[in-house]
Amino acid sequence: MSAVGGQVRGWCPGALKPMESGDGWVVRIRPPGGRLDAAQAEAIADAALAHGNGTIELTGRANLQLRGVTPATHAPLIAALRAQGLIDADAATEARRNIMVTPFADPQADALAAALAEALAGSDLTLPSKFGFAVDPGPAPVLSRDPADLRIERGAHGLILRAEGMDHGAPYHGPQQALDLARWFLDQGGAPQGRGRMAALIARGARPPGAT
Repeated sequence: MSAVGGQVRGWCPGALKPMESGDGWVVRIRPPGGRLDAAQAEAIADAALAHGNGTIELTGRANLQLRGVTPATHAPLIAALRAQGLIDADAATEARRNIMVTPFADPQADALAAALAEALAGSDLTLPSKFGFAVDPGPAPVLSRDPADLRIERGAHGLILRAEGMDHGAPYHGPQQALDLARWFLDQGGAPQGRGRMAALIARGARPPGAT
């Protein structure tokens, strides 16, 4: 049996921290960069049948949820997904890698998302489970109506990093800048009891360093 215990309902599950539900555990897969190749898609389908009840759901953040997983089937499920490069090193890394990427083919977006994921994996940030990043660098943003706390977008003169709730962002220089802004969110008390969103902090009057 897997030593992992399912979380209570109401929290954002992961693959390594599933959530208890009426039909067993819900296991959420966060495809790296929001992309799947054919082999990964086939492996997920096979794993859903072999280790769950066969149900696969698409979430609002472009993740996949497998349902009907049990304590006995969780470990072999994770092994199957890990073989396809779909599992993070640990649950903390998985929780930080909450990145939504523009759905359109975009090599720049893929590179930005990969660099951000690598930086998050190497950080010690403990962010709320719903705290997310949007990588949306196309000519016009397409993820504006999707939930995120920090957004990498295209401004008039290049890429910008914008905190949700702010009308304007700052020129984007790299993933460390995003990590610094996420840490500022925590330092400002944006996540009491481990929950909170950037827009709510901004609405209370907090302003990121250098904001105009």
